[in-house]
Amino acid sequence: MATTGRLYELARSPVKRKGWFSGLPSLPDFSDEYQLIRDNTVTFINRACDQIEGRLPDEVKNNYSAFENEISKWLVRIGLGHVPPRLVIKYFSFFFVLSFCVIVYTRKLKRRRRHKMLYGNNAFPPYARASMAKTIAALKTNSRSPWFFKQCSEGIKSSIFRLKVPFISAPMIVAVGDLETAKEILKDPGTVKSEGYFTSIGSVAGGGPNIATSEGPLWKKSRKAICPAFMKKYIDRMHHICRDETEDWVNNRLKRFIDKDTDFDIGREMMRLTMSIICKAAFDYETETVEASAIASELEIVSKEFGFDEMDRPVRTRFGILSSSTRRARLAKTRLQDFGKKILHSHRKKRKTENSTAVSPNETILDCIVKSKKYEDDTHKIADIIMIFFQGVENTAYSIAWILFELARNPRVASELNSVLNGTNDVRAQDMLKDVLREGMRLRPSVPGIGIRTVGRDFYMKDKSIVIPKGSKVVFPSLVLTRFNVEDAESFQPSRWRDHPDKSFLMFSTGRRNCLGQSLALAEITWVLSRLCAKFEFDVVDEGSTEYCGTLKCIGTRLKATVRKRL
Repeated sequence: MATTGRLYELARSPVKRKGWFSGLPSLPDFSDEYQLIRDNTVTFINRACDQIEGRLPDEVKNNYSAFENEISKWLVRIGLGHVPPRLVIKYFSFFFVLSFCVIVYTRKLKRRRRHKMLYGNNAFPPYARASMAKTIAALKTNSRSPWFFKQCSEGIKSSIFRLKVPFISAPMIVAVGDLETAKEILKDPGTVKSEGYFTSIGSVAGGGPNIATSEGPLWKKSRKAICPAFMKKYIDRMHHICRDETEDWVNNRLKRFIDKDTDFDIGREMMRLTMSIICKAAFDYETETVEASAIASELEIVSKEFGFDEMDRPVRTRFGILSSSTRRARLAKTRLQDFGKKILHSHRKKRKTENSTAVSPNETILDCIVKSKKYEDDTHKIADIIMIFFQGVENTAYSIAWILFELARNPRVASELNSVLNGTNDVRAQDMLKDVLREGMRLRPSVPGIGIRTVGRDFYMKDKSIVIPKGSKVVFPSLVLTRFNVEDAESFQPSRWRDHPDKSFLMFSTGRRNCLGQSLALAEITWVLSRLCAKFEFDVVDEGSTEYCGTLKCIGTRLKATVRKRL
């Protein structure tokens, strides 16, 4: 390595040129400029040291002077008394900084060498342009997390990115908004659900194992027990129940609003309708008006408190008794668990009193749960009943509410849908209804995140040279999955699906942890939309607000319905 003095000598010596270089003009002599820069640098360093020393407290100055005296004594002992102690301190400081830089750079080279050996030229996902504090705040409150992921994706123009976390030994947290990569991860048998991130939701069912948040043998038992209820021969029964309950709501609720010329809260009304459908189709249980209203209120309170895991959940678990809202949420959770017990006991009582030939075996989800020998006790059965009810009611209800809201905001699309529903081309009507359903769930996904998964192997993106290493925690933000690389993504355009009829945005997830009740949910949404859009038109009275607490909800959104006039 060339020293400063050697560079100075080279700068002063003439440049000798031979051959082809001899024809070039001689280079100017920069020795004076070099000496000027050198003098100015020394002056600047000395002035900076003097200013720093001038600003130091007297105690520090005295200690520093004493330290210089000790250095002077030590230099005298080794025969270097003529060397200024301050120069020795500067050189030792420079050596320390240089050593530190060499160590850091060496470790960086080792990490690069190890990365290349394991992953080749594939890089880790880029970091989101969000500070660590902003990331923690978004994950802590969680009410703004769907939009936080969307902003992160737009900031770096990438559908896959890492989040900055303050824990050195923590696994990599990666947000995956690329559709193909998300499907590959979710379908991989080594990908498992991170149970630790769902303890709050699991507490709604009593904290024990359940079909929604558990992993491993207990989850497999629940899945195998409930699957027979969704066989093709039992789907028709669900369709009939959806039709009957929708017709009942139209005659007893919607027409009353029309006759009185009043608006209504679409979110609450769809909650009422969906609850009656699920209770009857899944549990063969009929809810009364007062009971349905009370359970809907308790369900809303529970979803706000336990709908997702916050970073301050341990604090609220231990000291939540001091908060009135937490105490009320715990009471609502207890009432919801009592409701699950009531459904189970009512089913057993009903089966004892009625003729055994009146109802075919395994006709409902509850039949499968009660008759299955895979459950150890009633606690596990009640936990599955509560989680199916908890996740099925709100997700389906607000999906319907959001679609009706978008149709009310886009009367041209609503008019076109009404025309094909009242036409003679059943295939065209079915395709149009499917396009509206998918576009509504794309634009307003009721579940803005599939959940957190732990990957069991390395995943590589095909054309972007990015690797997601084994053991990473992966989240799938729906607002990125449904918007990245989508033209005019914020507008409601069902026609976009005509060119891509086979495309999907993971509305019900995929892989072994896909939504088990998606056939019932699709039956509900399809029947309600076809019945309402064929006979009625809706206008927005109040757009209300958007709230996220486990489910993306339209709060205070009020619509006004009128009977559509036929041309």
